[in-house]
Amino acid sequence: MEARDAPYDAHVPEQQSTRANGAIRNSLVIGICIAAWSIGAFAFYLIAGRALGPETYGLAAALQGVIVIVATPVIALQWSIARITASNTGERRGAAMAVYRRAIIVATASAFALACLASIVTVAISASYEGIPTVPLMLTYFSIVVMVPLLLALGTLQGEERYGTFAWSYAATGVLRAPLLLLLFLLPIGQVNATVLAVGVAFGIGAIWAIGATRRDLTAVGNHDQAVWRSFTRALPATGAGLAGIAMLTNIDVIAAKLALGGTEAGLFGAASVIAKSLMVVPAALTIVLLPRVAARESAGERTGSLLAAGILVMAATGILAMVLVYPLETTVIDIAFGSQYEAAAPLLIPFIGATTLLGALFILVNHHVARSDHRFVWAVGGLAVLQLVLLVFFSTSAEAIILIDAVVAGIGLVIHEMMYFRTDESMLRGAGAQFAAMFRRVTRRNQGVA
Repeated sequence: MEARDAPYDAHVPEQQSTRANGAIRNSLVIGICIAAWSIGAFAFYLIAGRALGPETYGLAAALQGVIVIVATPVIALQWSIARITASNTGERRGAAMAVYRRAIIVATASAFALACLASIVTVAISASYEGIPTVPLMLTYFSIVVMVPLLLALGTLQGEERYGTFAWSYAATGVLRAPLLLLLFLLPIGQVNATVLAVGVAFGIGAIWAIGATRRDLTAVGNHDQAVWRSFTRALPATGAGLAGIAMLTNIDVIAAKLALGGTEAGLFGAASVIAKSLMVVPAALTIVLLPRVAARESAGERTGSLLAAGILVMAATGILAMVLVYPLETTVIDIAFGSQYEAAAPLLIPFIGATTLLGALFILVNHHVARSDHRFVWAVGGLAVLQLVLLVFFSTSAEAIILIDAVVAGIGLVIHEMMYFRTDESMLRGAGAQFAAMFRRVTRRNQGVA
């Protein structure tokens, strides 16, 4: 029996607890980085929307949607290289860096070839059909190409726990969009082209920054290890499926609301969604820090459940705190964010925050098991996305019903996880119990020392 599947032991070593606390502190740094990215991206969309007008902005928004949809499963590259980097240290570091070099060449070349093929097909189609936005589409394809080496470099920084450099590189891809857009508007290239190009250039600057920070890793002497390379490539399908599942679970409800409810109700749902899902910054920050920690422990044969428990507890505490703070201020929050015309969305906030908290927990679980190279639950999350889609097709009768579906599907996922791992160190419930027990022991020892 492997250590990771051994029966649960409530004892959590003091050193592991300290490292978990360090992971949470680092998550605050990453959280600030993600918040800066989000503010920069919001400013970009605001400027683009005002400059292009509703009709033209629809095309630009759709092209940005293509980038988001493609980007989410491609993040599997970042997670997988982070796991390889974190779990292959010391004498094995050279093999990890050889994987990084090979991955950045193969993945970028493959993405470039696909972008060229897609461009050729687009040009051919536009020759037969009018109205195809050929140039904006081609710019979108190559923006995705630039994103590939960016994610691989970020994954290496993440695996090495170089969070300061990671934060600057990542934040730049969001913060720089708005100023780049204003500069590109001055050029005679068309406003839609400028909007797409601003994102691609921001990706490029972030990639140059991240790759420059990992240049020693790219030039490090290390022999290619086929086993390590297989470990990297075999994880990509499951990781991509899990991330695609998370993307669907956290985004498809807005599409369902638009199709099923339409008009004003869909707009109210969208407003509540933006506020509630801002809570996803918490699992996004936690997973960046926890993945390399979990991978390193798994590689060393150490227990990883305490890190999972710490992440889940932080997510739960944040969600509960958000609901408590928002409850007396629902209408005020809506007014400040969207204006008085959206006040009818106020009653949706509390249940939506609750559902988002459950979805955030699923995100942390997927990240945790990707780091452990245990893909059973990761594949299950892909199945949950299919279940959510089916339920939305048949039961999207109101905004409340759609939010309930989000919560039910996420709850089912959490139950499935506990059924799979309850007798192991990876159980959320048992892990939370261990955290509280360790905290109680520390408080008791401290009190005895004072006495």
